[in-house]
Amino acid sequence: MTCRYEVFSPKSLGFGCALLLFASCSSGSGGGGTAAGGQAGQSATSGTTSGGSSGSAGTASSSNTGGQVANSSKTGGTTGGGQVGTTSGGSTAGSNQAGTTSGGGTAGSGQAGTTSGGGTTSSGGQAAGAGGSQTGGTTSGGTGGTGSGGKSSGSSGQAGSTGTAGQTGSPGVDGGLTSACVGKQWPTADPTSAGPFDVAAEKKVGPLAGYTPDPIYGDEQQRFNIYRPKNLADSGYCHPILVWANGHTDNPEQNPPMCVLDSAANKWCGQYLPLMNHLASHGFVVIASLSTTTSKGDPLPTIVGLDWLLKQAEDSTSVYYHRLDTAHIGALGHSEGGMSTCMSAKDPRFSAIATVSGTTTITSIHGPALFFCGGKEGTNGSVCDNIQKVASSITDQPSMLINNLNADHGSWVYEGGKGVDLSGLAAWFRLHLMGDTAHRKRFFGDGCTFCTDSRVKVYRNSLMTQ
Repeated sequence: MTCRYEVFSPKSLGFGCALLLFASCSSGSGGGGTAAGGQAGQSATSGTTSGGSSGSAGTASSSNTGGQVANSSKTGGTTGGGQVGTTSGGSTAGSNQAGTTSGGGTAGSGQAGTTSGGGTTSSGGQAAGAGGSQTGGTTSGGTGGTGSGGKSSGSSGQAGSTGTAGQTGSPGVDGGLTSACVGKQWPTADPTSAGPFDVAAEKKVGPLAGYTPDPIYGDEQQRFNIYRPKNLADSGYCHPILVWANGHTDNPEQNPPMCVLDSAANKWCGQYLPLMNHLASHGFVVIASLSTTTSKGDPLPTIVGLDWLLKQAEDSTSVYYHRLDTAHIGALGHSEGGMSTCMSAKDPRFSAIATVSGTTTITSIHGPALFFCGGKEGTNGSVCDNIQKVASSITDQPSMLINNLNADHGSWVYEGGKGVDLSGLAAWFRLHLMGDTAHRKRFFGDGCTFCTDSRVKVYRNSLMTQ
């Protein structure tokens, strides 16, 4: 299938962006706190770096977020700057019926459609937003036909009239998983504000994982942090899983004594807590590796963490027992973590992915993809140009690039929930993993919300325009 890309910008054209696995930053406003401008590292596996010379120590600069890579043949600079923020929410809301249907001919809007023909009912997963075509059976009028527990799909397809192609299958859609959780349907929520859940963090849990020598921890493999709703056990919902991948030499939050934020020492490890808390407050269970080189290892550390968490979901002694929507799992990452996310996109368990300022060639993908870049990254916007090449290479799933015009490589994380990236990520995964179709208009169709947002410039393939 050949996809048409559309460009939307309420501002003048004339920017260039490029693929960056781990771009350096030397200027631009950070959304809170200061950072040191570093230089991008040497070439990374399967990707291209841009913006800077190899492996030298970064020099301090104000109001910026570029980190550095101190070694050659590593995977690039990391983000930096700003104070770590936290968010928290209130009580849970919503009390609709449990589970969704996942048979042939589901509604293209992303809501759970009615079964038609050979469709079956998922044991507890929610409908997966406005995703693209699935490889399960198709109906005569839509793109979706799923297995038991699979996703409803179709960016705009209508329910099939006869359902003759909707097939059942225990693995779910395209090799995805079923869910043993039974819970209420998710209500809509505002992605620009903290969600309704108070957040709990479990630190250094799960198995040891990650490539060694690690840039920060040396020969010591690390475990995982999990950010989740505090009342997971009695929330009444089936909580989707998000698998987070760090940028090079970074962590989801500080992990002293080795991983710290210290501008005087030009150390920028532990910057993603605002994002972790924002997503968890919206009901997601975010598992984040503490590895600081997440694109290395076989299996990747993120996959090791996901495998472990899925086992916890079936362990009757675990807090996660039948509380996770294992049929709806997302992957996301920043910089080198974006590269890692693209590498793992071939895993059929991922219903949707997103990356920020980092990509590599995607060989196979099983759900919609959202890419962010910063308009102030690289030279003459070179970073976004190369990220757009990856976004445009996806022709069988919805694909979108959002250029946050005023962001550099790391300042996006300090813009808060009302910022482009945090709100966009929350809305994207609410749509595709929770079935919160109120946010479809932010990305899909003519005149989408981001398409008319003066803060950004947008590229979409033809599957996003429906």
